[in-house]
Amino acid sequence: MSRVLWWGGVASVVLMLIGLVGYAVQVGVGSDSFDVTRAVENPQAGRPPGVFTSVPQVLDGLRRWPVDPLAVAAVGLLALLATPVAAVVVAFPLFLSEGDRRYAVISAILAAALIGSLLIGGAS
Repeated sequence: MSRVLWWGGVASVVLMLIGLVGYAVQVGVGSDSFDVTRAVENPQAGRPPGVFTSVPQVLDGLRRWPVDPLAVAAVGLLALLATPVAAVVVAFPLFLSEGDRRYAVISAILAAALIGSLLIGGAS
């Protein structure tokens, strides 16, 4: 489980950094588009960065050519959110293989609750 958490975290951070560096290269570090504070305070002064509010939007950003670098950063955030869920799912067979049925049941209930909340939350 610790490996899932470690590598999930590392992969997430790497994806976010690649996306942010790609965005900086794409718009230019000195441009108004890169000045997020100015863009938020005065939308006419600079174009605010794209915001992804759903997984299909992120996938559309990845399908474009060239790939939207903020979509890559969004994939890093999604991976960061999915990492603990993956660790709980991995815990179930590990506890079973160790013969610890109590913790296997707890991890199964927790995994079902986490996955169920993702499905219910995504439906609205």
